[in-house]
Amino acid sequence: MESFNKLSLAVDSLIRKLVILVMVFMVGTVLLDVLARNTAIRVRGLDELARFSLVWLVFLITAVGARYGDLIGMESLFNALPQGIRKVLWVFRRMLFLVFLGFFGWYGLGLVQLMIQTGRTSPSLHIPLWFVYAPIFVGTVLMFLSLVADMGVRMTRGTIDADTDMEARDISWN
Repeated sequence: MESFNKLSLAVDSLIRKLVILVMVFMVGTVLLDVLARNTAIRVRGLDELARFSLVWLVFLITAVGARYGDLIGMESLFNALPQGIRKVLWVFRRMLFLVFLGFFGWYGLGLVQLMIQTGRTSPSLHIPLWFVYAPIFVGTVLMFLSLVADMGVRMTRGTIDADTDMEARDISWN
């Protein structure tokens, strides 16, 4: 499990670097679109590229953010419960989230397959729409694997609750 966790952390690091590149690309396309709008130069599809980049950003960032607790969460009720109940609810909450991610990933894969089968493309640049829908599946799978790795490490250490795990408390509260 520890090697799976190390692989997951390496993938998280790679995703963070990829997110920076995609963000720079997106900002560049928006800037170029604004500049081109005020000149005689016409560049087709820059707004489309920026939108598609944003979709990839959202799902890649969510995949990393779920593991480290960077997503919106409400912990006041959870923190008010006794330690034993918190551990049980933490496992239940994680299992429920993993089931949801399983269904959502299956749905995302279906969308990607539909776009491949129908051969649909984007209006301006004619980018295959499976590329636009792929982040739903990719991000969900990455989030699922990241949460499984984190859950496995915490359960093998016996530190399910972030309050009892110093490392987890520094990087995660979910």
